[in-house]
Amino acid sequence: MTAETTQMNDALEAARTSYDIVPYPSHPFRQTHPERLHALGRLFGMTPADIRKCRVLEIGCAGGGNIIPMAEVLPESEFVGFDLSQRQVEVAKASIEKIGLTNIEVKHLDIMDVDESLGKFDYIICHGVYSWVPAEVRSKILQICRDQLNPQGIALVSYNTLPGWHLRGAIRNMMSYHTRVLTDPKKKVQQARALLEFLAKSVGAETGAYGKMINSELELLKKQTDNYLYHDHLEAENTQFYFHEFIEEANKHDLQYLAEAHLATMWTGNFPKEVAETLERVAPDIIQREQYADFVRNRTFRQTLLCAKGTKIDRALGEKAMDGSWISSPMRPSEKSPDAKLPPNSVSFRNTQTNQGINTSDPLMAAAIEFIGSSFPLAVSFDDMVAHVEAKAREMGDVDPTALRRGMANNMIHMMVGGLIDVSYNSSLFTKEVTVKPKVPGVARIQAASTDRLTNARHETIRLDDLTRHIAILIDGEKTHHEIRDGLKVMLQDGTLTMRKDGEAMSAPQGDVMERIAAEAVAKALVRLSQAALLIQ
Repeated sequence: MTAETTQMNDALEAARTSYDIVPYPSHPFRQTHPERLHALGRLFGMTPADIRKCRVLEIGCAGGGNIIPMAEVLPESEFVGFDLSQRQVEVAKASIEKIGLTNIEVKHLDIMDVDESLGKFDYIICHGVYSWVPAEVRSKILQICRDQLNPQGIALVSYNTLPGWHLRGAIRNMMSYHTRVLTDPKKKVQQARALLEFLAKSVGAETGAYGKMINSELELLKKQTDNYLYHDHLEAENTQFYFHEFIEEANKHDLQYLAEAHLATMWTGNFPKEVAETLERVAPDIIQREQYADFVRNRTFRQTLLCAKGTKIDRALGEKAMDGSWISSPMRPSEKSPDAKLPPNSVSFRNTQTNQGINTSDPLMAAAIEFIGSSFPLAVSFDDMVAHVEAKAREMGDVDPTALRRGMANNMIHMMVGGLIDVSYNSSLFTKEVTVKPKVPGVARIQAASTDRLTNARHETIRLDDLTRHIAILIDGEKTHHEIRDGLKVMLQDGTLTMRKDGEAMSAPQGDVMERIAAEAVAKALVRLSQAALLIQ
């Protein structure tokens, strides 16, 4: 056995032990969902597999918080996940069994032991792994993406990037030095935080560029959880790359660059005009342009999509890109007073999730945005949106349907690359309709028993008030509204939930009063769950 092999095995064993001792939070990452990967592939000229009938692999699935919700909302697709931590795999298996899913398998497996027996996949996800493993394992990850992707398959690999990680890496090195003699994870984290506090007090933000940068990083780190700080900053392995270096490694494995999971980061139009023009001039190809954009942004993290080398890619987004598309966005009319500099007939809208805004004096564009926003969280088909706008246009006079459709397509593309709307090629995987026997996803019902942070069917983390999350536990697709109310009354009567008035606990009422309170609470909770994309069919 060579010294290099011994060193790699030691690193893997250390990783296995650390993740068993300090499990990493297992959450949904919307950008990794097959719906997002499929959409980006379609936009750039590929023909990726239908997400409703596909195979998905997650490398490093932890406790299943990312892959299990996908499997639940895509019951005809097949999901496979594996992780080095036995403890986290057992957690994932317990959740799968409790929900009753049959289309997902989670394995306790070392990346280095993966072979062709897993089969081929349409989508491969490797989020939060690549930078935290030795070079041999990184090479194996790319090998898996090459060997086990179908011809039109797409892989997502996330990693820490330079130049942004230079300063963050310096702080990591300081923490590693300070905790070098400690072995207990809790003590390491405690001492790392103590060092952060010391640095924050000792290096004032007013002490020049270094002070400003280090205090900015320190403020970000102080807000992170202990498990994030331990695994992302105190692990032995944490390697960062320039974008072009990562792509060079991918090319060696016959993989090529497709896109970034966040499309808006690829559009130079999001930079000031002079910066965008310079990038276009000095960076003639997509790899150079992305690298220079990282220099400008001081980027720290990427979520890169790869596909097989030789796959035809067309990044020239035109009208055809919107054919068969579905659009979603929480765009709402802005409550702020209109800018005096804008035309008097301008309407302002704001994306309530990203806080990005748009102004328009075009009544048809305003009608399109209102139509999309009023349907949220449901996606609307591009065709339905165009039909809605066309009907508005006819009220105003003559209409050229072809020109209107072309104009709307171009407008939607600009909003998409600007990060204002999401585009997919599938209808929503949830419903806003409150049925006779409504259903909250099994994943969310399990979560609701212990936390107020639930995974919705848009693959997002949603925070619910205490009453709504307790009611959500009861909404399993088997109970009528009356039976859900009965379940709520039991929780109020047995003390699971406590009614309060002016901050003081009060006894649960009886009879008609209790029935009215339960009925109103359930009705309001169902509305909240519907608006939060937490109802499925």
